[in-house]
This record gives sequence, structure tokens and C-alpha cells, in this order.
Amino acid sequence: MPISNKHIVITGAASGIGKELVLQLAGSGNKILAIDINQEGLEILPKSSSQIQTLTLDLTKRDSVSVIFDWIELNWKTVDYFFANAGFAKFGTWEETDQQTFAKMLQINVLSPIETAKILKPMQVHHPCRLVVTASAMSYWPVPGYAAYAATKAAIHHFVETVKSEGDGNWITLVYPIATETDFFKSAGKEIPKAFPVQSVQTVVRHILQGVSKRKKKIYPSRLFKATMLINRILPVFKPLYFLLERKKLKNWMERKKDR
Repeated sequence: MPISNKHIVITGAASGIGKELVLQLAGSGNKILAIDINQEGLEILPKSSSQIQTLTLDLTKRDSVSVIFDWIELNWKTVDYFFANAGFAKFGTWEETDQQTFAKMLQINVLSPIETAKILKPMQVHHPCRLVVTASAMSYWPVPGYAAYAATKAAIHHFVETVKSEGDGNWITLVYPIATETDFFKSAGKEIPKAFPVQSVQTVVRHILQGVSKRKKKIYPSRLFKATMLINRILPVFKPLYFLLERKKLKNWMERKKDR
């Protein structure tokens, strides 16, 4: 069932999965609040629909989530779907991850969605709402070169799993994309190798919206990844081979970086 006539919040909306969510949800009577730190990227979005409003916000900063809910209270009162999609990564060996970068990553990838959930539930007590959090396939399979990023995605995965274990997670959906053909890799580092395999952003978002409309608690846009996880439980050879492939990419990248 297509999503229509809803109030929708999307973070990380100026690029990648967030931008494609905006484009695929625009129209059909939906009112969208698109949020990102990139003001220039946000400014082009309302051209696709007069029902798109924007909010420039840095979600790596503490207490930034409250700004979103102040906006909702002032303009809408209620929200039907909240896509907590904003996040970023850095590529390199685990020793290279500095504390300041990791703190920002932790804030936007983990603490921001958690704070969103804590504010959203009591605010929407009389109006059903679905919180859709972009996790990652790295929640399960950490890719060499992404130690800090994988740690944050595993953290949000286990936070929501614990919420569900307490009997209170039916209103939260987690999405586990594999590598997606977006600017993610450009922002993660200079000329970094892309993890295998790679999906188009249009395919990923189509699977997300299909799953969300069916109120799924977990969405795996890549059927290949989901099947590989299942097979690996019986025949645990795929994961070590995958790590070997990606570790070689990391090593080659480090050598090229050293030669520059």
C-alpha cells in the first residue's frame, strides 16, 4: 500500500538514501520535513513538491533532536513516519579513528535516533507513528576499514533489539542496507574502495518503502545479504572469505595512501 497523506520527517535528506526517500515520497498528499546539515543540498528539494519543507541542522551536536520536535509541535503537532537516516562513516584502520570523529559518529548514528525514540513515543501517544532507523549490514558483518562505523551501527541494532525484548518495539523499524551507490564512500574517505556488493539507491529505497508500508520490524534491501547470512550459519565459510576480500582492499588502499 503506497504511503499517502502523511506527515513525514526525513533526516540526512540532502543526499543518498535520505534524498531518494524524499523524491519517492513527494506527492500523494504527503507533507515532508527534510533535514540535513547541507543547506545547499536541501534547497533543491522543494522544487519537486510544494509540500516539502526543510530544516538545516547538525545532528552531530547534542540536543539538536529537540529542534526537530519544536518544529513539529509548532507546524504539525503530529508525525506519521520519522526516518532517522542521517549518519556518516570514516574509512581506515581502527588505530586511525580519532576520538573527536568517533564522538560525532556516535552522536549522529546512535544517540540521535535514541533521543528521537524517547521524545517521539510520549509525544505520539494518541497518534500512531513509525520510527524507521537506517542501521547497516555492518550491524551483523563489520567490514575491514569501518571499525567505528560498524560499532555505532551494531549499537543502534542492539538498542532496538533490547527495546523489543522489553515488549515495546512494534513501532520501530530497522533497515540494514548493504553498500549503496551514493556519496557515502566519497564522504568516508578519499578514493576509498567500495565494499561488495553495491546496490542502487533507488532499489534500496523501494525496498524500504515496501517494508515500511507492511509495518515490518526489519528490512533487508539486499536479498543476497539476507540469504548469505542464513547460509553462513550452516556453512560458516562466507564471512571469513568476505573479510579476506575486504581486508585486501583496505591493505591496498593504505599502501596507495602511503605512496602519495
